[in-house]
Amino acid sequence: MKKIGFLIVALLLTGGMAMAQGPRNGNKMNPKERAERMTERMAKEYSLNEAQKKDLLEANMAFTEKMANRAEDKKAEMEELRKEMQNNRDAYDAKLKKILTEEQYAAYSKKQAERQKKMGDRGPRDGQRGNK
Repeated sequence: MKKIGFLIVALLLTGGMAMAQGPRNGNKMNPKERAERMTERMAKEYSLNEAQKKDLLEANMAFTEKMANRAEDKKAEMEELRKEMQNNRDAYDAKLKKILTEEQYAAYSKKQAERQKKMGDRGPRDGQRGNK
């Protein structure tokens, strides 16, 4: 009986901690909103006057815009890398077709398809968790 009571208390505490985390919508804000939110939080936390708030808002705007631009640049770089990797894969497959017999290439293709399916079943890797 004590074990069940302890288990219930542990589950309630764990659930309470998970709820305290709250939703993480930070990535959905535009740079201006993010800068304003950062400024307000810091103004409260550090008791800033109006002049300091104004200067801080300017600094935060510059920072959040640079970070947003960097994120866009990184997306473009990743897309370019994906295209390059696909082109490399296509060139490799074309060379294999010339080297292997039809039966061997068919077996290779089948094995690759199985590996691809197996990798797809594992779920997203780090950095690919649907944060888009």
